[in-house]
Amino acid sequence: MFSILTFWVTAIYSATLEDTQKSITDSSCFITWSYDDTAMGLYIPASSGSKKLPVVMFLHSCNNDLVSRDLWIINALNAIEPCAVFIPTAPPEVNTQYPCADWGGTYDQALRPNMVNALHELDSLANKHGFDTSRVYLYGESMGGEGVYRLLSDFPTRFAGGVVASGYTENKGAEKMAKTPLWIFHGSDDNIASVDNARNIYESIKGAGGTLVNYTEYEGSDHVSAINKVHYEDGVLEWLLSQKRTNAIVKRHQRNDIYRSFDLVYCKSGNLHLCGSVPLGAVLSLFGLNGEMIYQTAIFGSVVILPKEIRNRVTLWSVADNSLFVSGKIMPFGR
Repeated sequence: MFSILTFWVTAIYSATLEDTQKSITDSSCFITWSYDDTAMGLYIPASSGSKKLPVVMFLHSCNNDLVSRDLWIINALNAIEPCAVFIPTAPPEVNTQYPCADWGGTYDQALRPNMVNALHELDSLANKHGFDTSRVYLYGESMGGEGVYRLLSDFPTRFAGGVVASGYTENKGAEKMAKTPLWIFHGSDDNIASVDNARNIYESIKGAGGTLVNYTEYEGSDHVSAINKVHYEDGVLEWLLSQKRTNAIVKRHQRNDIYRSFDLVYCKSGNLHLCGSVPLGAVLSLFGLNGEMIYQTAIFGSVVILPKEIRNRVTLWSVADNSLFVSGKIMPFGR
């Protein structure tokens, strides 16, 4: 069990993302801001000297988007070692086939805007604060667990480890999830997400050669009680923080510009111009404002020729490969 410790005084204030460019100081802080009209929060512990901080992205459950210094996982992680905690939020989506699935999951064709926004801010924060890119972790509860499954299947070498508490996933992508250390928790009497689902994906990951997956089932626990039990599970957060990617992003000077100034703009012809160098073969994805993927292609130059039917549309975009994820919004030329 995690012991209750006395923590240092925390400075709490509101800020825009630009304000978070301040250097990490001797005092811890909790920063809040809004990105695309969505609340975000970041806890930064006191300076650990020259050692880079790990960062955990916490994906909340349905209607539980608490952006607060008092969130349980902040103290629990920092009782083990100094750790930054990023708390994005997923506002409820309307007219969706899956209620209480605002992070999205493996049942979606493409990443939902809430998740695209969270990844955008995670990358921005890691770059601005110099977090340890070999130690970026995921923790998701319920619909947040669905988001963790989706990220591990879409980006199998991007994260150092993940925890899913009472999540749901379609039984696919196991061979990709197998590449990231993952600990799955579920209650045997879950009345929202069937325990059979958790058992099946666990067995599928193992069947795909996965040796990095753990599974814990709480006998007699329902959906919510299982989530709460993980909060006090002995050793789970120590396990999470002990994981480390071996192929961490190496931020050479020339690569920094990718993270700081990369952008996509329309040319007058309606094609896209890439402002900043991108690794050859990185995948460009374009999404409608409803989150539906409308186009995807590999990048092999500075200009992407688009089909006529999608030129000059307002779209969301992401560019990704095994070492990079950047995203944003494209406005038609002249707007």
